[in-house]
Amino acid sequence: MSALLVKALAALVAMAAVAELAAAKNYTIQWPVSGNYGDWSSNNAVSVGDTVVFTYGPPHTVNELPSEADYKACSFDNSASLDQSGNTAVTFDKAGTRYFACAVGSHCSQGQKVAITAAAPGASPAPKPKENSAAASMAGAAGLAVKLALGLGVGGAVLAAF
Repeated sequence: MSALLVKALAALVAMAAVAELAAAKNYTIQWPVSGNYGDWSSNNAVSVGDTVVFTYGPPHTVNELPSEADYKACSFDNSASLDQSGNTAVTFDKAGTRYFACAVGSHCSQGQKVAITAAAPGASPAPKPKENSAAASMAGAAGLAVKLALGLGVGGAVLAAF
């Protein structure tokens, strides 16, 4: 009887893992200087585990700024990270607000910056995400499929062990 209970518990854990993997979302931000990013966070329900990908061309950068004060002042003196690859992926590993801006010339002061707030798992639902490109929907679906497949594989392996 205890072996049956262990199998049932393992199945429940596997299903929870699959659900968590499937729940993560991918967002894409097209990152030109002329973008309007001021309300991005309020229009996109980012949660812990989600990934935001900035896509851009030269000469732009994606700098993570350490504080709201640095973000508002467009101060890059204490920049937490810098990327200029053209495809910057940021996965949110904890709840809270993170600040991003372009350090090229006056791009930040012209509005090429975004504050993204990630909600804790299980937080009340936020508005439905709005993608800003057709490719973002495709990438999100592909990422979901991979995560679901990996989750099912892990869950199946756990169950097979019993």
